[in-house]
Amino acid sequence: MGFELLSVADIDSRIEAIEDVAEVLTAVREWSKERGIVRQSYHFTPVFDGPTSDRTIIYAEGFPDEWLALYRDTELRTIDPIPTYTFKMARLTYWREALAACADFEGTSRYAEAMQAHGLVHGFGLPLYGPHSRNAYASCDFDRPMDLEGDGMLLLDVRLIHQIAHQRLCVLLDREQKAPTLSERETEVLQWIVRGKSTVDIGAILSISPETVRTYTQRIYTKLDTADRVGATVKALKLRLVEP
Repeated sequence: MGFELLSVADIDSRIEAIEDVAEVLTAVREWSKERGIVRQSYHFTPVFDGPTSDRTIIYAEGFPDEWLALYRDTELRTIDPIPTYTFKMARLTYWREALAACADFEGTSRYAEAMQAHGLVHGFGLPLYGPHSRNAYASCDFDRPMDLEGDGMLLLDVRLIHQIAHQRLCVLLDREQKAPTLSERETEVLQWIVRGKSTVDIGAILSISPETVRTYTQRIYTKLDTADRVGATVKALKLRLVEP
């Protein structure tokens, strides 16, 4: 069942009933696509870290592969002024607004040029707040100009849904009481998953076959009670199973 006929209150109830981290992210993605969002990202920041920290876990959907490869570069991420400015304003903040306000900051012009080159123009950032200082940043892009006068109710729904989903993620992560025991090899594989390496890359790094990596990955998913890399990464850092 899609989300097109559901009110925000109904979606709130539906998200509250989800018991898996990855399913929450999937639900938000489905809702966003049905509303016309072509790309979005969710940046889960460890407590007391900044939103562009190299320990921040990033889930992205719809962005060009070339841009994602660039953003994984810590150097580029650290000069991204948009998340920090968005939290400073404590409201929905358009990318163009943040870039203009931070134009004099070192690296902003380089970052703005990179965004422009990859067609990232019309999006906006959202500050998300959770218990115990577990804050997060989200970005959304309808790939068209947006404004509060014409799109006010839609933008309000976007902010509400992302805030609801973030709070649910925090609740689910808080339920983890005991870290599972991983073998040395499982820990190695998990470490590279957290760093964003592909199955083939991990196999080459550890000198094992991709199929063996998949076997270890499935064991990790089972032990962490998750279904994919996003959930495994978030739980691994929450439980301090690996170093970021």
